[in-house]
Order: sequence, then structure tokens, then C-alpha cells
Amino acid sequence: MKYKIAVVDDEPEYINRIKDLLNGYSAASKEELSFEINEFTTGDELLKNSPNSFEIIFLDINMPGTNGLRVAKRVRDQNKTAIIIFCTHYAQYAINGYEVNALGYILKPIEEVSFKHNFDRAMKLLKNSQSRRIRLKTLHGVEIMPVSDIVYLEIQIHNLYYYVLKDDTIIDYRTRGSMSEMTNNLGELGFARCSACYLVNLRHVVSVNNGEVRLHGGVVLPISRKFLRSFTDSFMKFLGKNGTLNV
Repeated sequence: MKYKIAVVDDEPEYINRIKDLLNGYSAASKEELSFEINEFTTGDELLKNSPNSFEIIFLDINMPGTNGLRVAKRVRDQNKTAIIIFCTHYAQYAINGYEVNALGYILKPIEEVSFKHNFDRAMKLLKNSQSRRIRLKTLHGVEIMPVSDIVYLEIQIHNLYYYVLKDDTIIDYRTRGSMSEMTNNLGELGFARCSACYLVNLRHVVSVNNGEVRLHGGVVLPISRKFLRSFTDSFMKFLGKNGTLNV
């Protein structure tokens, strides 16, 4: 999986330190794990560069221009799900992280043990929830949305359609892509194929019976014979892990 990360600090040595630790974390991982790391030397730069597109943000507090705490509040206005980890010289600032639902803080100078503790928590949170966001290149530009809002995907020739639940209404987005690629990318986030044409977000399943799966938004999709067993197994495992399905 690839994660988009922002590192915001006015001290280049700490940007480089976090980058080195991220690269080391990726290399040591038993999974196929990679990071798209974006560097910013001020919080104002971050705010000008689509802060809603990042899944993890390492954020210094004392910086020129808008300080990190205020930047975090403005990020939260656009991005409710990003994991924010403060990096600071001053431990007394840590309490302010609760105001923006920060995951934690790393005290400078950055020690590998502290970094790994916080980043392990961040990765666990991303993997065990559907807080991840996805970037879609559509005919009308780039759309960024929480994975949890996607009800299902459909493939038609080389076009992928994303059906997204917004205010109890299903909205579709068309883009180019491969169903097998998206199955690999979203499978560990609770998605399963019910046929060659459909990839379903199991969190949105209302019922499964008579060869059909009923989803939130009133959608009913067929379950093909080829995918019946694998889909049913995936759904039962999802139920066992997550219990009652609530969105």
C-alpha cells in the first residue's frame, strides 16, 4: 500500500530525519509498504497544497508564519481523518493536541523509539479503520474522498465507476483503471468482489441472500457463482472482526 505523507518543519535536519525513519520503516516492513513524502518548511505552504489529500501529517509547532497548532485546526476544517503527529522541542505543547484530535507527539531531537511508537499506532489506525482517503482523477478534475464513503465499484470495459454515498444519495464518479488493481488496493480495507464487475465495500452491506447483496442507498447487486464462496467468506470474516456494521 502507498500512503501520502506531509512533513512540515522549518528545520531541514528534522525533515531529513523523518524521511530517513520513514524509509527505514518501509524497508523493514514485511508488507509492500511505500510512502509518498511531501516536504513543507512552513504550515502556510501545507495549507496551499491540498492538505485534505494527506493521510499522515508530521507537524512542527514553532514555525515562521502560522504556528503548527493553528495550522492543524485549519487542516481539520478540510481533512477530518488525517493522522496528525506533532514534532516539537517543547513537551508542554502536547496537551494542545487534543484540540485537533492529534494522534500524538514526538519530542525533538527525534529518537527512533519514539518515532516507531507513534508511527506503529498511525499504521494500525489506518489499517483497522476506513479513515483512508482516495484520490480519483475524473473527467471533471481530481476528487478526494474517504474510502468509507465508497459503497461499491463497477468496471465497464476500461472505465471504473465509483458509487459514493453522500447525504443518503448515491453519486457516481467515472475514471480509468483496472478492477484487479483496485481489488488488491482495497481488499485489506474491507472490500470484496461479488462478481467480475463489482467490488463491494463490506461496511455498506445490509443483507446477503438469494444470490444478491443489498447495500446502503437501496443498491442490490448480483453475486455470481464464481465469487459466491470468496465473497461470503470475506463477509463473514469482516463480521467476525468488526461486529455490527455501522457507518
